[in-house]
Amino acid sequence: MSRITRVIAVATQKGGAGKSTIAIHLAVQAMQARKGALVILLDLDPQGSVAGWAARRDLADPVVLQAMPGNLEAYLAQARKDGADFVVIDTPPHAGATIDAAVRAADLVVIPIRPGPFDIDAAGGTVEILKQSGKPGIFVLSQVTPAGPEGDDTEAVLKDLYPGIPVAEVRLGQRKAFMKALISGQAITEFDRPSSKAVGEIKALFRAVAKV
Repeated sequence: MSRITRVIAVATQKGGAGKSTIAIHLAVQAMQARKGALVILLDLDPQGSVAGWAARRDLADPVVLQAMPGNLEAYLAQARKDGADFVVIDTPPHAGATIDAAVRAADLVVIPIRPGPFDIDAAGGTVEILKQSGKPGIFVLSQVTPAGPEGDDTEAVLKDLYPGIPVAEVRLGQRKAFMKALISGQAITEFDRPSSKAVGEIKALFRAVAKV
């Protein structure tokens, strides 16, 4: 029986929302949570943040490939042929054909949102593509500061503006540990102690994504 390749796109039309960080951590956690899983991480962002992380990494997994949006279907076809379990797609921080192609190719779209009005407003374009394509999505509050209730306000506003798209219960905190891990070519689950809050957040995020 052939494997089913699950495609997860991380997308929002706003820079600095944490797309690359989330894409990397979902890919590594998929690999860790399901032993022996073949995970491919596609970098569609011309800035090449994910590819840069991979260049600093000593490990060969997950497989990281830079791709052009016009070749996305070919990459996905090859991933399915190779028996990939997961393909995680990182997208650029602007509207256009790249995000549209990634959303339409995905089985699930993860939409990172930093607390505040700018990220909420920017999510509208991605949500519109979701509606047109009929693909499911989930909001993830990212870079939430430990002091302050702005995360609560953001969640309520998202539910009001974009009903039908769930907001993940887990929130990713604004933590230096994430950046330290990425600089070293690792994910937080490889870098920090298993009992850390950051590790717990990433594991909870993967569980939330896997349920949708």
